[in-house]
Amino acid sequence: MGSGHALIDSLRYTIAPPGRLPLHSIRFSLVDVPDLRLLPELWPSLRSVWIGAGPVPDIWHRALNALAWLVRLKLLPSLAPFALLMYRTIKLLSFGEHRGGMFISIDCVGTHGERIERSWHLVADGDDGPFIPSMAAAAIIRRCLDGRLPAVGARPAATELELGDYAALFASRRINTGRRQVQPDDLRAPLYRRLLGDVWYRLPQPLRAMHDLDSELSADGIAVVERGSRLMARLAATIIGFPRAGENVPVSVSFRARDGREYWKRTFAGRSFSSIQEQGRGRCEWLLCEKFGPLNFGMALVCEADRMRLVVRRWSCFGIPMPAALAPQSNSYEFAQDGRFCFHVEISHPITGLIVGYRGWLVPRT
Repeated sequence: MGSGHALIDSLRYTIAPPGRLPLHSIRFSLVDVPDLRLLPELWPSLRSVWIGAGPVPDIWHRALNALAWLVRLKLLPSLAPFALLMYRTIKLLSFGEHRGGMFISIDCVGTHGERIERSWHLVADGDDGPFIPSMAAAAIIRRCLDGRLPAVGARPAATELELGDYAALFASRRINTGRRQVQPDDLRAPLYRRLLGDVWYRLPQPLRAMHDLDSELSADGIAVVERGSRLMARLAATIIGFPRAGENVPVSVSFRARDGREYWKRTFAGRSFSSIQEQGRGRCEWLLCEKFGPLNFGMALVCEADRMRLVVRRWSCFGIPMPAALAPQSNSYEFAQDGRFCFHVEISHPITGLIVGYRGWLVPRT
């Protein structure tokens, strides 16, 4: 069991329950809590335990790291005198998404000696996150009402509850959870199945048939296409090669999978444009990254009752990360209707207005 430095040792992680809108990549710093001693005593097979906190915004977090370094270098005796200032500062810096989350990640070894990472993710929206610490008391009371009384005496309560005891409590709030697993042969699985995990099997069959790609697939259908009327919108659509406006436009799409990526070629009435899709890495982890020339968009796959939405979370131009406020706006989703794969895509920008919109259906070519 090694050692670390609280509020100094850090890592970056993306909390992303499958099929839900993930949090942005967050930097976590090691915190000194009793669990670091308790967990190895409960499970002696654990080789190391790392527990961290990820306060946001990141600029405030890095200031906290800098102050922790001053304590380690003995330039400050303690951070206690800064507690009130930190509290007031974080109140002023409460910008960004009103969401929070947590994760548990375990590195283990498979039966053939391969490294496997298994993780559990939780995302809470709005003001529902602060209710989680008190849910343990509610869960224990529910067990008591069911006749399952806890043992008498003071002791660590880490084994008193199971995750299932929280399910009904999470369901009553805007709290979503999910599991993920990463292992060496993941690149052999279809791209969308890798990103969605177990949620993949909840998709309508026409969507699974279109994305269950291990080599090549072609599909044909009909679409309605709209184009923006502003000069900048027409210019952007022409550069990328988006289709011209029209009703009952014949459309074909060819998909090709290679080395974990998918190559898409869309052809509307003889006019084609292409893109490359792959699983994101780094700050785009668990996002579907789609490249149109120099533009790269990191999109979350969000599964709802009857559709799968593609929500833009990050974007870059020539590899340079761009501000989210300047990102093109997209209303894109896939759904099944009359046993067919259907799509709806709208791309716009605050400056240009609508750039292109197309909707229709596809059927795999036999």
